[in-house]
Amino acid sequence: MIANTMQVKVRWGDADPAGIAFYPRFYEWYDLGTETLFASIGLPFPETFERYGIVGVPIVESGATFLSPARWADVLTIRSSVAWVRDKTFRVEHEVSVGERPCARGFEVRAWVERPVTPGGALHAESIPAEVRQRLGG
Repeated sequence: MIANTMQVKVRWGDADPAGIAFYPRFYEWYDLGTETLFASIGLPFPETFERYGIVGVPIVESGATFLSPARWADVLTIRSSVAWVRDKTFRVEHEVSVGERPCARGFEVRAWVERPVTPGGALHAESIPAEVRQRLGG
């Protein structure tokens, strides 16, 4: 399984007046975890999107389980791993912790979406290239 670990500090603007991180921030951190995971396997988003003629890898399904609060100034460890790769989609799972204390678990199912032939054309998923599937561990 392909995995990557990164750290991020909870900023003042990430937290409510009680100093607890807003739950939507976790989805931003999951997104950052996926982008960092791709970069760690030699597939940085800007170059990958251009090379394969895709608009990106948008989320088609996501979810989270919140276990304990993350607070302002906490240093979060975000571990992101590829759970599976299918023809047009893949799933990345995320674990967020402060030290040994788990804060959240989440996932994203993303699609490999090609660039429309004409501006404003319909978007649709296409098969993930074999070399990308291989790098993702599929």
